[in-house]
Amino acid sequence: MLARRLLPVLSLFVVFLPSAMAQLPKRVERCLPYPTLVQEIREMQTPEPEPSQVSVHVTRVEYYPEDGIPASVREVISTQLRSEVFERYASTPYLQELAEEIAEVGVIGVLQNRGYFRARATAKLTALGSRGGDLDVAAAINVTPGTQYRTGRCDSKLRIVTFPLGLSAELLRGLIPLQRGELFSAEKVRMGMEHLSRAYSRKGYVDMVPEPKTAIDDVLQTIDLVFRIDQGPQYSVGSIEILGMNTVMRAKLLESLPKPGEVFDEARLEEFLTVNRAILPSDASRDDVGIRPGC
Repeated sequence: MLARRLLPVLSLFVVFLPSAMAQLPKRVERCLPYPTLVQEIREMQTPEPEPSQVSVHVTRVEYYPEDGIPASVREVISTQLRSEVFERYASTPYLQELAEEIAEVGVIGVLQNRGYFRARATAKLTALGSRGGDLDVAAAINVTPGTQYRTGRCDSKLRIVTFPLGLSAELLRGLIPLQRGELFSAEKVRMGMEHLSRAYSRKGYVDMVPEPKTAIDDVLQTIDLVFRIDQGPQYSVGSIEILGMNTVMRAKLLESLPKPGEVFDEARLEEFLTVNRAILPSDASRDDVGIRPGC
């Protein structure tokens, strides 16, 4: 008979502490992520004065006339910029920093989600007027969109490579929301990475890293996409400790947590918070659950 493979373990620490508690047991504090909740509470008890902020509103967006961006895409960019309020610290060079952010996220990000994978952009902000802590600005956008690409037309080129394969290739391929022939989208690549991470974390592979690789064909104007996956070890649940609750409440909460020895499932932690919402502190969140290998 073959020996059963032993999985590395993850210890769970569920901490619900009143602000008056000054110190965790040293053994537990070493096992929690840094900084621990108690350490954060200590820092919060002596807060630093908040620096003054400015709320920046983009009220006008201008484009260079020959940039080649379709009118519909311009409208998307302009609408998103005008609908946002950008909070910035007044003591920083916030207009320059915000202009760079708008060019990178507000413009290039939108274009890359519509196939313009090599788009380049700059932005310049000009103050128009202020009202107390609010500042209105005009944004002048200069864009070089480049070629508009579609997802590679060969199914075999949009594939998953993993050694060894912890989940089926068919399942993994279905988690990537890109189909051959459609406009290539950087956002959908990111969504695919999130879907892959979530699927692996439900099977105990919490260290899994998906690495997307692209190959651009300027003749066919397509982008082939390959995900190489380093899935890492598969973890099981080790010890479980719940702090800040009485014995009866602790026993009740343990009923909805995974049992020691089970394959670790990241989603079970969110389900734990949802199922026990009525009996947990009102501000309980995923941040109250610490995970540490082999502790």
